[in-house]
Amino acid sequence: MKRAAFVLLFALVAGISVRVVLAQSPDDSLHAPSGGVRTMVISIAVPPLPGAPFTATVTTEWKRSLDDGSTVTIGNHRTIARDNSGRVFEERRNLYPSGDPRENDINRLEFDDPRAHTQTTCWPSGHVCQITGYFRDAFTPPAVPAGPLEGGKAFLTRIELGHDSVAGVDAIGTRETTQIEAGAFGNDRAVNVVKEFWYSPQLEVNLIEKRQDPRYGSQTFTVSPISLGEPDAKLFDIPAGFRIEDKRTPN
Repeated sequence: MKRAAFVLLFALVAGISVRVVLAQSPDDSLHAPSGGVRTMVISIAVPPLPGAPFTATVTTEWKRSLDDGSTVTIGNHRTIARDNSGRVFEERRNLYPSGDPRENDINRLEFDDPRAHTQTTCWPSGHVCQITGYFRDAFTPPAVPAGPLEGGKAFLTRIELGHDSVAGVDAIGTRETTQIEAGAFGNDRAVNVVKEFWYSPQLEVNLIEKRQDPRYGSQTFTVSPISLGEPDAKLFDIPAGFRIEDKRTPN
């Protein structure tokens, strides 16, 4: 009886030892959790300009070339609007691979009210909205003068491209090339970043914006179609059933 118990105990210990050795074998690499890289695309800006209402769709296309020569293309379509008082509504949608038949999921909704000085951001995933302070200027700031930037580490060149019509709205074209000198951000040679804008003075919005940056690839934002006039008032309604959290700092 004692011999049988000893054999059973030995078998259990041996089995556990084998499992531990197998779990720590060279075939199973053990390591701490791994991190990654997170990149956020900032699209066009919509200022809270009163007296210039519109509704439009913004299309984003982002192309990146990988080290192996392949290309990755992702994008989305989202709705933006501004009413006559200057309130701004913007959808924010996930970026999906090119050719994906699914409609891009909405990851948040933004409601900017310049009169109340509030920005309400709602997340459908958690059915929650947060209210924060909003004090953005209604007018587009002047362009950065061409010439040296960053203490001489970069140089900006600007070329005027004339007038054109984008989705039936007059736009002024500009191309800006920023040459970033070697060593400015660890680069071993000079890098050119090219941006092209087709700007609507009527709406004070870039209707087309193209960015070519070797660090991030090629990004194109297009505002089309555009419906001038007062948007549907329902776009500015906070979603029903969402919990509201006021994050403003009391005076």
